[in-house]
Amino acid sequence: PTVKATPLLKTTTTITGQKLEYPGKNPQVTATMVEIPPGVDVGWHEHPNIRYVYVIDGTLSIELENGTRREFPAGTIFVEAIGTRHHGMNAGSTPTKVLFIDHSEEGQSNMVKTEPPGPHREGQDDHH
Repeated sequence: PTVKATPLLKTTTTITGQKLEYPGKNPQVTATMVEIPPGVDVGWHEHPNIRYVYVIDGTLSIELENGTRREFPAGTIFVEAIGTRHHGMNAGSTPTKVLFIDHSEEGQSNMVKTEPPGPHREGQDDHH
């Protein structure tokens, strides 16, 4: 038998095109397996540093603060946007299992809860 190596990701940027930068002083890496039940939203947040995302089961939906929404099916691996407000959800009918690998300064979280963004521009004219 031979070893099979399948490249999953090689990138210099996040999903929004930001150049990758690593924490400067005391880098820390944290790997977390998360299971999101069907219909659950993780809430608005942002990442000050790099977060790798590997969707193992189900589909992860991410909506950015500009209203852009993307679906990431099982087998997808990517680098999340840095310092950009967004929320993730499981819009499917089966659990979504995701591996997150975070870079941060030692002792700090790479997930910062935020307020939801204001109303989308296209929705403001509905009242006239």
